[in-house]
Amino acid sequence: MEELLRNTTKEQEEVSITIHDTNVRGNDLSIAINDLLYMEAQKNNVSVCFLKEGNVVAVDIHTTLTHALEELKEFENIFQCHRSFAVNVNNITSARGNSNGYQLTLGNCTNIIPVSRRFVPKLKTYLT
Repeated sequence: MEELLRNTTKEQEEVSITIHDTNVRGNDLSIAINDLLYMEAQKNNVSVCFLKEGNVVAVDIHTTLTHALEELKEFENIFQCHRSFAVNVNNITSARGNSNGYQLTLGNCTNIIPVSRRFVPKLKTYLT
């Protein structure tokens, strides 16, 4: 697990991502890729949880998780782990569970992120 976290390249540390709000112009969110912890779909919004100056911050963006993932598809470390959740695998600190599903813990974040059974095989490729 620690090796996975160390595999972050210097180039990725400097890369900024933008998630566009589909409702309001100028309400887009731009953050460093490694600051992104996870995204959670909530009705017509996506709650983006990220690190800002060492603190965990959540911002709601009016978009769908599918649309946000489409915008971030070039980044292999963004992984949809549940129909309502996507995580940055570089920030996973622990994964617990079995073939029925896993639960992920992310650095500096107290929330537990679920992993659906259908996403477990792909998660295992990230963790090995």
